[in-house]
Amino acid sequence: SLGVELNADGSIIPSSVILTPSVISVDYRLTYDQVDEMLDEGVGYAEEWQLGALLAAATKRRSHRVNRGSTEGMVPFPIPKGMVTANYDEKLGEYDISLKIETTHNSGANITTGGGDDICDAHYDPYCTPVSSSQLIVTEMMIMAGEAIGKWQMQQAAQEENDVGDAIQLSNELKLPFRRQPAPDFKSRNAEKRQMDFLYEMGKRYPHAWYARRFFNKVNVSEEPGPHFGMGLDCYVQWSSPIRRITDLQVHAALKRYLRRKRVNAMLREGTAIPSSITKMDLGCELPKEQEGEEIDSIDYKSGLGMIFAARPIQSSSSNYWMFEYIRRLVGSSDEEVMFESVVLGCINKDRFQYAVYIYELGLEHRYLSEAGELDEGKKLWLKVASVNPKMELLSFSLASKSGGNHARPMSSAPAA
Repeated sequence: SLGVELNADGSIIPSSVILTPSVISVDYRLTYDQVDEMLDEGVGYAEEWQLGALLAAATKRRSHRVNRGSTEGMVPFPIPKGMVTANYDEKLGEYDISLKIETTHNSGANITTGGGDDICDAHYDPYCTPVSSSQLIVTEMMIMAGEAIGKWQMQQAAQEENDVGDAIQLSNELKLPFRRQPAPDFKSRNAEKRQMDFLYEMGKRYPHAWYARRFFNKVNVSEEPGPHFGMGLDCYVQWSSPIRRITDLQVHAALKRYLRRKRVNAMLREGTAIPSSITKMDLGCELPKEQEGEEIDSIDYKSGLGMIFAARPIQSSSSNYWMFEYIRRLVGSSDEEVMFESVVLGCINKDRFQYAVYIYELGLEHRYLSEAGELDEGKKLWLKVASVNPKMELLSFSLASKSGGNHARPMSSAPAA
């Protein structure tokens, strides 16, 4: 478990960071919706006051990062994404596909479901609600933990015991995979920066978010600490999701080994017997038999990253397949044209009149070859499905004959095949 104390401006007090082995006792579980309801009804500030305290800390943290230039301030209206879930129905003998359109987890400068009227007037999206308070809590606490563990690691070398006398000691160096991202170079791209600002001033929110992506530099991973522009942090280590990300699991293993070696070294200095149950796997090295410490078997973070990079194309193909299958079922179950309202995000290829569009009802970014020639950013279009082939990952749209037919209807799941 990790604990921190915050300054008034939301920054972490480095000396307050605590990292310790722990056992968590769970009384009961809450869903995101349940937490939002408890906060809305005031329960989260009375009986369950910890939820209100967490929201206050999360709001303070979001403001802190935005003030330091994070992407939440630069892109307050990021483009949502449709998340498709496929569950096999044993009774029907087929897959049930559901679609949920989610705003990105780190969306906006404290823009939650309590947003003001100016947000509604300036921005149109009938299918996606703003980030909830519960999502803000989880996101900011995870990001805070990533910053805190980086600051904690940088302090460890200075805190190591120096006066060990003749005691045998294990080598104990903690290496972590810091995620770093350089700041955009706006000075050399002044014309593009003005275009991005113009899109925002004109209220073209999703086109602005799409255009802003060109400024974001690639994130690199290094064992040397460094700033992360997108997060608005001096350092950041991704380690809050060990169940679903292998590199996060590697960080957990490295931290546990470090703490164990630290405890073993203290026992060696005190002359206390080391438990026989301690293994090389627990420590990342053998227990010392001579005066020299044993060499640490360091965790290879590059191998973990390699596995993640190898899995991404498969994950992407799977997501595309089920999204296209969802669309195919909509088309197959309708006697009318299946059409969707969309907005032009920007031009990809002027010579071919190829544009990036966002389909509101699907939460889908896609490429579209304009039949009407040149299109302006932010222009609304009604598009119909021209062809869809899930297995080949092919999907194309064409202009709808009219804004009618089968469209814009709330639907949580597609009809069965």
